[in-house]
Amino acid sequence: MAPLSGKTPPALRAVLTEWPVVSAPMAETLTGASRAAVQRNLAWMETRGLICEVTGQGRYRVWRATN
Repeated sequence: MAPLSGKTPPALRAVLTEWPVVSAPMAETLTGASRAAVQRNLAWMETRGLICEVTGQGRYRVWRATN
C-alpha cells in the first residue's frame, strides 16, 4: 500500500484488520473518509489481491482481508 497517499489507506487497513468483514458504509463511518475515497481504496486493494469481496453482488458488497 506504499504507493497510496493520504489518511484513508492506513485507516482502511486498520479497519480491515479489526473487523472480519467490512462494507463501504461501515468503512466510511469508521475511517471518517468520504465514500468515494473508501470505494477507490477498496477497489485498489481488491485489484492487488489484498482484500476480496465476499458477497458476490453489485450492491451491498462486503470485503475481507485475504490471508
